[in-house]
Amino acid sequence: MKRHLVEIKGSTLFDEYLQSMGVPSTALDREQDIYLQERHLGAIRRVQGELRFYLRANALNKR
Repeated sequence: MKRHLVEIKGSTLFDEYLQSMGVPSTALDREQDIYLQERHLGAIRRVQGELRFYLRANALNKR
């Protein structure tokens, strides 16, 4: 099953969402998947040389 991701425009807003969900402060300067207690919340991906920030759609509903 493909995970539904929502792009968040900007690292500051992405970081604020993560902190509001209880994720400890994280470096946002590289590609990675973001987890909280084994639950996938989001991802940072490099697309055409630029970092893009994504949250799982269902994570936005459970804040």
